Amino acid sequence: MNKAKVITALIALLAALGLGGYTIVKKTDLLKTPSEGAQDNIYRVTQILDGDTIRIENAEGERVRLLGINAPEEGACYAKEAGEYLKSLVGDTDVRLEKDISGADQYGRLLRYVFIPSGDEKENDLFVNEMLVREGYAVADAHPPDNRYREFLASAGEEARNAKRGLWGVCDMPISESEKANQNDREIDTPPPSADCIIKGNISEKGYGKTYLVPGCDNYNNVKVDVRKGEGYFCTEEEAVSAGFRKAENCPL
Repeated sequence: MNKAKVITALIALLAALGLGGYTIVKKTDLLKTPSEGAQDNIYRVTQILDGDTIRIENAEGERVRLLGINAPEEGACYAKEAGEYLKSLVGDTDVRLEKDISGADQYGRLLRYVFIPSGDEKENDLFVNEMLVREGYAVADAHPPDNRYREFLASAGEEARNAKRGLWGVCDMPISESEKANQNDREIDTPPPSADCIIKGNISEKGYGKTYLVPGCDNYNNVKVDVRKGEGYFCTEEEAVSAGFRKAENCPL
């Protein structure tokens, strides 16, 4: 079985089972409102330079630094494993690159989010940056103004850290300044008023509107309720709907 078929099978399996800790990203979900200047181009990966940098096949043979994450540098704990994992995902593979605000860094590397395309507009893509963070091969490392997936990647990093997955289980990993800033900027997590009222009403800062999550929804445990923003808890789904919230798309029917 060739690599393209393996990736297609992986996407189908993860989508069907919801296993493995991977987040399946729908083009019509997270990418609903891309920032100005976002690009959606397909390129062949020709080289894995390290755990968060690749080279693509274009006229310049440009280097691409995966945006919003940071993998261990060469010689550091888990650097070899990170590079090997990234190679297993995208080595000699076609990937979709998505631009945020910044185009390149001081070293001339393109700054991009990287996705493994499904090959079908109706199917899902796999978010490579998030996979590296969630599986513990890299840490979330946001730098303004490139914040489109900041909370998304930070949540994946928290999960990996709590589970001691990957580098979190074997390396001495201090919390980065970026992570500290992310934590300070995040919502205050208000506890529910009672055990009978645990439906979370969330107001997205990324344009998804007011949604509510019931236990069993993907990411339910990671969603914080900040009453300062108008968020809150509901005892029933009817109460949530009456308050102007709609059920999150990642919840079971």
